[in-house]
Amino acid sequence: MEIPRPEHPRPIFVREPWLNLNGTWHFQFDPGALGEQMGWHLTGATSRAGTTITVPFPWESRLSGQGRTDYKGAGWYEREITIPEAWRGCEPILHFGAVDWEARVWVNGQLVAENKNGFLPFSCNLSGIVSAGDTARLTVRAHDIADASTLVGKQVPRWYTHSSGIWQTVWLEGRTPDAIEKIRITPDIDAGRAIADVTLSVRTAGRFELRLTSPQRLFDPVAVTRSYRAGIQRENLRIALPTARLWSPDSPFLYALEATLVPAAGGQADAVSTHFGMRSISRARYGDNPHEYILLNHEPIYLRGALDQAFHPDGLYTYPTDDVIRGDMELAKACGLNMLRCHIKINDPSYYFWADRLGLIIHYDMPSPGLDTPGMRAVCARTVEGMIDRDFNHPSIMLWVLFNETWGLSNHSTREGQEWLRAMVHRARALDPTRLVEDNSPCHYDHVETDVNSWHFYINDYHRARGHIQDVVNRTHPGSDFNYVGEDNVQAREPLMNSEYGGISAAMGDMDIAWCFKYLTTELRRHAPICGYVYTELTDIEWEHNGFVKYDRSRKLFGYDAFVEGMTVADLNSAQFAGLDCPPCQTLVPGGTFAAQAFVSQWGPPLEEATIEWEARLVDRLGTRHSLAQGALAVKPERFGVVEAQSPLEFDLGPEAGLVTVALRLVDEAGNCLHRNYVNLEIADGTSPRLESDARGTLVRFAPGTYRRSSWATPVQDRTGTKVAGSEPGALEYRIDIPPNVNVETLTRLEFLCEIGARAHETEKLSWPPRNWRRHTPQTMERKFPSQVDVHLAGVKVATWELEDDPADARGVLSHHYGYEPGSYGYLRRVSLTGGELAVLALDRDTRQIVLRLDAASADSPRGFALYGERAGSTPVEPTILFT
Repeated sequence: MEIPRPEHPRPIFVREPWLNLNGTWHFQFDPGALGEQMGWHLTGATSRAGTTITVPFPWESRLSGQGRTDYKGAGWYEREITIPEAWRGCEPILHFGAVDWEARVWVNGQLVAENKNGFLPFSCNLSGIVSAGDTARLTVRAHDIADASTLVGKQVPRWYTHSSGIWQTVWLEGRTPDAIEKIRITPDIDAGRAIADVTLSVRTAGRFELRLTSPQRLFDPVAVTRSYRAGIQRENLRIALPTARLWSPDSPFLYALEATLVPAAGGQADAVSTHFGMRSISRARYGDNPHEYILLNHEPIYLRGALDQAFHPDGLYTYPTDDVIRGDMELAKACGLNMLRCHIKINDPSYYFWADRLGLIIHYDMPSPGLDTPGMRAVCARTVEGMIDRDFNHPSIMLWVLFNETWGLSNHSTREGQEWLRAMVHRARALDPTRLVEDNSPCHYDHVETDVNSWHFYINDYHRARGHIQDVVNRTHPGSDFNYVGEDNVQAREPLMNSEYGGISAAMGDMDIAWCFKYLTTELRRHAPICGYVYTELTDIEWEHNGFVKYDRSRKLFGYDAFVEGMTVADLNSAQFAGLDCPPCQTLVPGGTFAAQAFVSQWGPPLEEATIEWEARLVDRLGTRHSLAQGALAVKPERFGVVEAQSPLEFDLGPEAGLVTVALRLVDEAGNCLHRNYVNLEIADGTSPRLESDARGTLVRFAPGTYRRSSWATPVQDRTGTKVAGSEPGALEYRIDIPPNVNVETLTRLEFLCEIGARAHETEKLSWPPRNWRRHTPQTMERKFPSQVDVHLAGVKVATWELEDDPADARGVLSHHYGYEPGSYGYLRRVSLTGGELAVLALDRDTRQIVLRLDAASADSPRGFALYGERAGSTPVEPTILFT
């Protein structure tokens, strides 16, 4: 049998030999919780039940083979285990990574372990119950009802699918009687050393040698020889690293370490391998700035992060493979991020391992409870201690976040509730003085005591978001009671950062994020006191569709490169950032002037001078592209701050209407591009003329909503008729008046031009059953949704257009600007008829009309189409017929 998740389950603490127990187990549900009274653990009843489950996947998940999202309660697991013959002289230790929520464990009917925490590991020594070569029956009862006084995180009815039962690896370990229990390594970069606090479990009193070595030979071996009494012993060893290589996201260097405990009298030695990183985390003022920064290795760092719910559609709380975990980290790095906030979940240990290896800072949320009770407080206290104990050695972890959005803190408005939370902060700091601690990541402006003054916002309107961010900055200063709760709790100089933001929040449906992510991030980067952000979120999840990628990790397309060559999401998450202090799109009149102040936020390597190269490009009302203006702005970037360019970016708009892109490139002295950004301008003075003549001929424009006939019973359209669409195969028919100045007999050319795209069925793009349903314009994705439209003019089919997609992303500027089906757009299509092609048209010389029919019903198309006007889509093009 292929074993799922076959890798070592705790790569920060590896001991050989070990045996993975994942795979197929016997399984049965126990709806009445009667199995213990009926003695299932004694009789092997679960093995005879005839049902199986795949461990370590929650029973709600597809990969478990059960997929029982409807069941809460008790579930029983059972399998045989065989202790390898080669383990003679070793003690068999049974480990569980995590079982949600309550677990009891029996071996051959004998109770060997009990645990009440769905996130922390537990283990038991099977010595005296089984020996090397023995086969035994292992039985586990898991009980999970997602009680509000436990830590449920996002496993609550209004959020995501629960994860019950065994959800991390189960394994056996062959351990010597005298063994290394724990290694805690504290880096001290100022002293050029790391301090290893080693806990030993000694069964046989005697003399031992404890050695710490580097397989990379990057530090001199450290050893101590002592005589120990039986019991728990501790040793502190100093590892000299006078020229240590420091860990950071840009250089995630790790020191491998092997600890060995050797009995002086001979016998089996115990060896454990781990790793650590040399880095320091602190908060302090830097330079002459009045506000504090978060410091990594004594230098300010701008945290460019995303919220990571750490769910997967196939395994829910459990990742299908270790490669998926690594892939999520690589995705974050490819997006330009240097940090993830792992949200209200104590995650799989491999998650932090890959963050260490690949260089991502982790803000680590304790799972949220739902109710403040004495039992909840006891669980929280144990969990804070357990999570710090398990994951202390990971250099990637920067911040312990104890609560989220006041969930479970139902007494938070009282002094007693506030003082309890303060005590939790002090306890976490005492357990780990090397990191920062946040009391509560707030959306209600209610800190008590914290090392990071963070806040949340979800606003999908530029002007509101701009005002909100400015207000937060203005009200953040020593002595301010803003963002704090209670009479006596006020700000000191805690670093200000955003810990959740976005334009598309949980209940808003499946829409494009490219537009709001760009302008919200640009606004955050304008303010020097803000030292980082957490965008919501890394991936879509179930009914929350605001991720950089889909829930299955397939790509979304953002469309930025249509405006600035080579621009990606990573530009907007860059350490060095250039922007314009203006809306993402605004309407200006032809003949006017555009002016905006450019700025640079500089958190990268030192940069003495830089230039913002810019170009303004116009797309006119016939889809033709022109360069309007270009130039360069000199900047002297201030490291760890924000500076404005020495002069505004300014140019004349010219007389022509259209859509302008002002593209920015931040370049260094050598001409290397450090960052790309842009804004758009709509140049318009009312509606385009319906009839217009110039050197090209006579133009007739018409709005998509002016159709005479539709085969769709109720076409989808905005109230102004700017966009019309139908998701089923269907047709629209228009009657276009031939202008009086056009002589039908002397026509040499007739051209039809429009912006048109496919229209998918409303639910076709959803990757999860719909919830909080609204009409959606989901962001463009890797999977396409094409359609096909026949174009008929004057009774003759003159073209068949293949419409490759029904997209919505940053390219749908005008749909975003006017707010109808935001981000949606189509593609410019033209059909031009000359000579004999014109002759076959049945032009009605009496009524002087042309019948235009766009037909997705007669073509081989499973979908309909959308027709865009000049105030929708990606171009300022109204459907147009040109007579020449």
